[in-house]
Amino acid sequence: MRYRSVPILRLFNPVLLTRANCLPVGRIFLLALCIVWMGTDQTKAAESGPTVIFTKDFPGSSPAYYSITVRKTGEAVYRTDPNDEAAVEFRLPSDAASEIFSLARKINRFQDVALEANRRVANMGKKTLEYRDGAAHSAASYNHTEVPEAVALTALFERISQTQQHTLRLQNLIRFDRLGVVKALLQLEIDLDQGRLLGADQLVPILEQIQKNRALVQVAQGRASQILAKIQAASPPLTSTEAK
Repeated sequence: MRYRSVPILRLFNPVLLTRANCLPVGRIFLLALCIVWMGTDQTKAAESGPTVIFTKDFPGSSPAYYSITVRKTGEAVYRTDPNDEAAVEFRLPSDAASEIFSLARKINRFQDVALEANRRVANMGKKTLEYRDGAAHSAASYNHTEVPEAVALTALFERISQTQQHTLRLQNLIRFDRLGVVKALLQLEIDLDQGRLLGADQLVPILEQIQKNRALVQVAQGRASQILAKIQAASPPLTSTEAK
């Protein structure tokens, strides 16, 4: 009796496997892969934890758009464009992050809540507050609000944006308009003294850069040192990195 040799590749031919009624096994394998993938995705979402996002869209203003994403840990991201690949990652003081989430809870995490005051006021930009926690998502938008918690949240996020804008402005001036650094530092110090900034520690790296930059006028270096002293006297420095 003769036996025909069967090439190994034919043994694993999908057609032959299908004919051998092995399709259910393939389905089980694919289902297992999907379960693993979904579990991993849910784990990542759970690990990231809840976030509060504030977005302001106001064409004609500076910046015309910005968004700030804050986690309970204080980790935050600042963007001046919805598709901004050079978003700035930083860390807020823990008390500021706690206050943001506390205010969000007081207005039902922006779910089924009307924030718009519906008064005849000028256009002050569309503002949106969002709460995300895994698959859960809620949001509310407004131009002008009189809800105390929303007013407080708006003020907090405006102060955060102001701080980040000072950093971006100084970085730009150092590259393209060194003489403009002095005027920008003066405005920065005014905002700092009047409590218009939040998380001023984020300014430490750029101020130290100005302080050591011999290409800048001494007035700029001196004012940077003066502002640094005020910030460091208020709290220990924190670092800021740019998202890759």
